[in-house]
Formats: sequence, structure tokens, C-alpha cells
Amino acid sequence: MMDEWRLRESTSSQFGVTSGSGPSSADNARDANVLVIDNNPTDAANIRETLAVDADHVVIATSAAQGQMAAERREFDLVIVSTGLADIDALRLCSSLRAHERIRQIPILLLAEEDETQKMAKGLDLGVNDYLIKPVDRNELLARVRTQIKRRRYQDRLRTNFEMSLALALTDALTGVYNRRYLVSHLQGLISRSVSTGKPIGLMMLDVDRFKSINDTHGHQAGDDVLREVAQRITHNVRNFRLVARYGGEEFVVVMPDTNAELALMVAERLRGKIAEAPFRLPSLGREIAVTISIGVSNGLAAGEPADRLLKRADDALYAAKEEGRNRVVARAAPAEAIDQAG
Repeated sequence: MMDEWRLRESTSSQFGVTSGSGPSSADNARDANVLVIDNNPTDAANIRETLAVDADHVVIATSAAQGQMAAERREFDLVIVSTGLADIDALRLCSSLRAHERIRQIPILLLAEEDETQKMAKGLDLGVNDYLIKPVDRNELLARVRTQIKRRRYQDRLRTNFEMSLALALTDALTGVYNRRYLVSHLQGLISRSVSTGKPIGLMMLDVDRFKSINDTHGHQAGDDVLREVAQRITHNVRNFRLVARYGGEEFVVVMPDTNAELALMVAERLRGKIAEAPFRLPSLGREIAVTISIGVSNGLAAGEPADRLLKRADDALYAAKEEGRNRVVARAAPAEAIDQAG
């Protein structure tokens, strides 16, 4: 698993998505939060004293129930579980920790007696990361604790970098909304769901009016300011479950699941008004300009109709809105024969 995370990070760094720098945070295992679940107060106190060398914050739970509650309520870098627990079998507790969604990635170190070889082996099968034999050697405890904490922090960094690279791969760098690649893929899935549920789907394609003139008059930096503001106004004025994507250039697409033609037209008209009602501030120039958009709306699907056909109808409607004078909304419904097939 670690090799797979490393490979993904390496691929992302080649595309300039992540820095690809070494595991700086993973080199440091100090100042960690450690949970010790052990009902032997002497053993627990010795562990706390040993880990104080690294200024670790140690929480001691004297029962399995107390330990489970602490793990669920607080973030820990490592959990140390003793096989000598009286209230529950230690391996059952380890299994329970692994089954919990939020804490399943926390490494577990098992403290076992010398004659518990079979229990240690079963613990490793259940997901325990490492074990120690009692009586615990202080240096060995420090070494194994540091190893597990470093591994956890390194894995967290790799996962964070991968999630960041995935987000960047699916979003438009300038505006922060989804990009065309994500739109096309996600739209086809929404269409399949629409066919199976029988619920309508609406789509609007919008374009900034006279965008070339904005670039020519005020510069490309001002054009970027306009695109960012358009994206913000779109996302602030449509519901969260609606997909907003930059289709290319100054074109944006809004996908509206479970939306009939009448509602889609109403949403588009409201959005057109929100864009036009207040001037756009251009931070690059320190001034404001008036901006309008034209919108094409399509709605209604035939069974199995591909996403590009829905996009094409919205594009045709957008072209008509431009031809009719801009700053307006035009709708194009599905052809009659397509509706008959769907029905």
C-alpha cells in the first residue's frame, strides 16, 4: 500500500501537481499523541515515562471501553494495547478499532507476554502493526513507537498529496470549479441515473458576452478576473447538488439533476440576472466593468442518449441567444422523436 502511495505521488510530481519533496514531516516522530490501553498501572506509567523522551502526549485508559471511547473522541498517532486487559479480549478490541471508519488507519502496537506467540500472530492477521514482549525494553519501545509514528505520518502525507493531486486534476486551476474532463465523465453517469429513475435532467451552457473585447480593452489579467467572478457568482446562486464546470475559454456548464424544463429555464434566468445586476470589480485594474452572459438551456433525454447530445442542444441554444442580441436565455428541448422513444 505504501509503495502504491509513493508511486502515485511520483506521478503527480512529474506533472507538477505536487512538489515530490521528501517526507520531511515523516522524519520526525516527536510530539505525538499516544493512547495506552492497559489496566496495569505500573506498566502504563513506565510507558509514559519512556515516551516522555520524545515529549509525547500519552493518554492512559485502564479498560477497553475507556480506550475505545478515547480513540473515537481524540486524534492519536499510535495506540498501544496490552493483552492483559481484564474486561475484554485484547484482540477483539484491536479488531473493533480497525472496524471504525475514522480510526482504522491508526497504527496499533500490541504488548504481549512471552508465551503468547499464537495470540501475537493472530493479532498481526487482524491488522496489528507491531508487537512487543513483556517485560518491555525501553530502547526497543522507543524504536518501535518511533517507527510506527513515522510510517503513519508519512502515509498521511502521501494520502493528502494524492487527494490534492486528484482534486487539481478534476478542477479548473483558474476558477476552482470542475473542468471539462470531469464534467463529461460525471454527466454520463447522471444521464444513466436519470434514465433509470425517470426523473428529468437540465443543463445550461453559458458564455461571457463580448469576452474578447474585455481581453483586448483591459488585458488578459482582467479577463481572468472576470472568469473567476463569473464562477463565484454561479456557485453562489445555484444549489450545492448542481454541478458547475468550466467547459473551455469563457464557457461554463451547469448540470441540474431532477430539474424539468420550466425550472431549468427559471434557474437560468435568475442566474443571468445575478451576473448583470452588479458590476464586476477587476482587482488587477482597481476598477469595475459591466458584464453580461448568454445562456443556452437543454432538457429532456431519450433512453440511452449520450451526454454530447445534451451538450450540443445547449450549445445550439447558446448560439441562438448570442444571435438574438446576447444577455438572454434560450432553451432547446429534446426532439419530439427522442421524447417518444423515452416515453
